[in-house]
Amino acid sequence: MTFKYLQPKKEGDIKCNKDCMVRAVCNITGEPYENVHRIMYGHGWRASRNSSKGNWEDQITKTLADLGFSWTRISFPGVKGEKRMTAQKLSELNPSKKYIIRVSKHVSALDQGYLLDTWDCSSKCVYFAWEIFKN
Repeated sequence: MTFKYLQPKKEGDIKCNKDCMVRAVCNITGEPYENVHRIMYGHGWRASRNSSKGNWEDQITKTLADLGFSWTRISFPGVKGEKRMTAQKLSELNPSKKYIIRVSKHVSALDQGYLLDTWDCSSKCVYFAWEIFKN
């Protein structure tokens, strides 16, 4: 797996931080940041978790559906005595697939062996992932 710094926000885009969900969807779909931000905002996403309306998982999956993508949710529960799944390991097991991954307090994109994000979270535990398919 290779980490690739990728910031989908362009100069002039909406200014906000705590937008890893928006960036992950942009990075895995190739859609412009402003478009994904607008769609997710319509589904209740807000940069402040306290202000968001609805379930954040639904906000991601509804946005993916609006953009013409489908997904399969995969869970990686902890097993006593075994190491947890990481982005690095998931990429090695399935190097040709596309995922949005949920790690501790963060969401990122894993695209055909590349971790696309603004920081390298490849060693973090992956709690679950959505395998992404273009309809």
